[in-house]
Amino acid sequence: MENKHSREGLMGTGIRVVAIVAFLAIAVIGMIGSVKIASAVPNAFSSLAAAAVSITSIFVPSSEELILSAPSLTVSSNETFTLSWEHTKKSTEGSYTFRYDCADGAYLESPAASGTETMIYCNVPFNFLNSGNSITLTPVSNENRYIDVKLYVDFIPNGASKATVTGSTTLTVVNGGVTGSPTVTGTANVPAEPTTPAPKPATPTKGPETSATFPVSNSNIAVVIASNPNGYTDLTARILELGVVDKTTGIFTASSSPMRNPPGARIAVRFAVENLGTKRSPQFDFTAVLPTFPSYFFTSPMQQELSPGDRIEFTLGFDTFDQSGKGTFVINVDPSSRVNEPHKNNNILHYDIIVSN
Repeated sequence: MENKHSREGLMGTGIRVVAIVAFLAIAVIGMIGSVKIASAVPNAFSSLAAAAVSITSIFVPSSEELILSAPSLTVSSNETFTLSWEHTKKSTEGSYTFRYDCADGAYLESPAASGTETMIYCNVPFNFLNSGNSITLTPVSNENRYIDVKLYVDFIPNGASKATVTGSTTLTVVNGGVTGSPTVTGTANVPAEPTTPAPKPATPTKGPETSATFPVSNSNIAVVIASNPNGYTDLTARILELGVVDKTTGIFTASSSPMRNPPGARIAVRFAVENLGTKRSPQFDFTAVLPTFPSYFFTSPMQQELSPGDRIEFTLGFDTFDQSGKGTFVINVDPSSRVNEPHKNNNILHYDIIVSN
């Protein structure tokens, strides 16, 4: 009997010893794994942190515009005139460029600093020394008695690569030396054979709307326009263009197929969030799923309120693109549904991106 109890005691002790050894083995393996995971975590977080490293935005109030004018917008060929403009609700500094649509047998010139005339090519932005928001122009028409030429002035904010506000108007060029029935090109209605063309008043033309570029964290510009308190808010997202953003200057350059790792730059997507409703929106945020390796989930700071027609244009740059060379950029505006909207089907946007090696 006594031997039986001794054997049972030894067996119990052996089981406990085996259990302790097993527990210690599991603990040791766990500690080794923890050390390996801990050593890998900084690199993992470093990769994630590098995925979304730059974001800028441009606030675009719905009431900013360029209004073009001249003493007369009916001008004889080889007659010099001054085109002026008013930039309403301008909220940032920048530069202006001039351009015009091509028209049969007609072109424009502008005096250079040397005093000679410089030919301005149609459909090409013309950089000039701006003085008092005006440019001196001389139209030349060789083929038609009357010809309409569409004129444009573009405003480009400092640090931006594209125009954000455009004003336009139509110039009628008259060549009295051309006889016979008048030839009209464009949209203007010219009376038959007038002896003295009647001056045309300047026609204000509203162009695309914009304002200042600033860090997202400082998005505090607000322009209050008409808002119906009984109306509705409708925030929507849309892609503007794909490209790269310079890591040093922050300048965006459009590209339909950017390199996976562009030297000195990051792949970037320009997109806009706009209020299509009739009521001023509250503050909002957005999230973005970036096609990086590993994939990264970006959450924006809270953005300013948007009046009807207002929008914010964002440029979101990121590194370490997906190794497959293909990825999907996803935007979700107001993901937590803080904003009361009649529908949310235009808040989420998927955009496929293909990069080159």
